[in-house]
Amino acid sequence: MAILNAFYQKKVDNIVCLGDMVGYFHQSLEVLDRIKALKIPVIRGNHEAYLLGERSYSPDRETIYNLGYVRDAISSQVLSWMSALPETLDMTIEGRKISLFHGSPWDPLSGYIYPDYAAFGEFLNVGSDYFFLGHTHYPLDKRVGAKEIINPGSVGLPRNGDCRAQSAIFDTYGGVEFIKENYDIDSFLDSARRNGVHLATIQRLNMK
Repeated sequence: MAILNAFYQKKVDNIVCLGDMVGYFHQSLEVLDRIKALKIPVIRGNHEAYLLGERSYSPDRETIYNLGYVRDAISSQVLSWMSALPETLDMTIEGRKISLFHGSPWDPLSGYIYPDYAAFGEFLNVGSDYFFLGHTHYPLDKRVGAKEIINPGSVGLPRNGDCRAQSAIFDTYGGVEFIKENYDIDSFLDSARRNGVHLATIQRLNMK
């Protein structure tokens, strides 16, 4: 809720989710219900593909990904909604084309584009003005020629050394504003421990 509240306070026009609504922590079902109820446009991430059985992963990741309880408890209605989510999404705002991927244009679900990516020039070959990416959990704002590549970071499990909930607000005139919101991390981690979240996940978020 910390990021949603920040969006409401700043009166953003549109909210879009770049995937990976499920996995790792114990509130995946609540996240799905909230995003669905708010009718937030969503693209599919690799974790949705895992849950739907469209992509496989090593069995030793099961306890870390924490998807078993979601498979057991998810309603048929929400599962059907998730199954219909697209892997990519294009928008045009004020004549500028915006493309959204969980991973990358050439690997929509699983491509990794970190800040030190060695081949940003590849984006020059894709016919969009702006690219919004997820998957890495690292914030990014990179200009390549006339293109701009943006990763808002991670709301729930950031990997850039800052445990606050992270996202970004984009304006075609004002650019990108990265936002980092505090919340009661101690209570959340206590709840995660009680609900059997893997210790490695808890330690990754508990950066204090």
